[in-house]
Amino acid sequence: MKTIENHHILKTCFIFFTLTVLLQSCNNDDSPTQKGTDKEMGILLRYPDSLVETIFRKQGSLAPIEIDWNGEKGTLSISSTTTILESNNIQFEEDTGIIFWSRLLPLGEFDLTITAKNSKDAVDTNILFSNRFDRGYFSGGFEAGNPTEIDPTTIPVEYGLTLHEDHTVSMINYTDPAFIASGIWETLEGPNIAIEYTSNGETTYMKGQLYHNGELPNLPVLEGVYGAGKDASGEIIAPEGRFLFKWD
Repeated sequence: MKTIENHHILKTCFIFFTLTVLLQSCNNDDSPTQKGTDKEMGILLRYPDSLVETIFRKQGSLAPIEIDWNGEKGTLSISSTTTILESNNIQFEEDTGIIFWSRLLPLGEFDLTITAKNSKDAVDTNILFSNRFDRGYFSGGFEAGNPTEIDPTTIPVEYGLTLHEDHTVSMINYTDPAFIASGIWETLEGPNIAIEYTSNGETTYMKGQLYHNGELPNLPVLEGVYGAGKDASGEIIAPEGRFLFKWD
């Protein structure tokens, strides 16, 4: 009789132990799910890429591929460590998160941070804009003398300057068909461009900035100094004068 009673007690204990283990297992299984649920409560904001490469003088836009507020719609805002947002060259649509940029966006790189925020969460998405110059045709000329004393608006228009997409340079003289010049060009930091060309066996080095002149129709201008030599950083050694070329 005691054997049967003991067997019944052992069976009861085994069932109780099994239920306890199962309950503990369920609790453990629920924990990651709960954590995952908590994690899913956050805002999700995604753009196609964190690096956007644009081309000088071409406008465009970039829209997010996903915005999930997870129940509570919040606000979108944009910021930058640069001064690019102080102009109207980049516009931000707060309702949709779409970024627009104009044809007047200057050369260089600009960081943008888009922030999505509600009462429960806030997330940042960082985007780097890289606006590059690939080619262009300009008309302008040179004036010898102290660059600081030369009025760029008085520089005569005598040459046609082409910066090709393969980074070669060609130049013609509007009044001298026999003039031939060729060379190479490269973009430096920000709006700076370096050019070197050879004509009649002599090499000339140019360094200037490519920017929009601010006057209607607000065309690009390439302006800087030139000379017979440059240093390792691209600066012109003993500048011989100033040049000014306008987008043509």
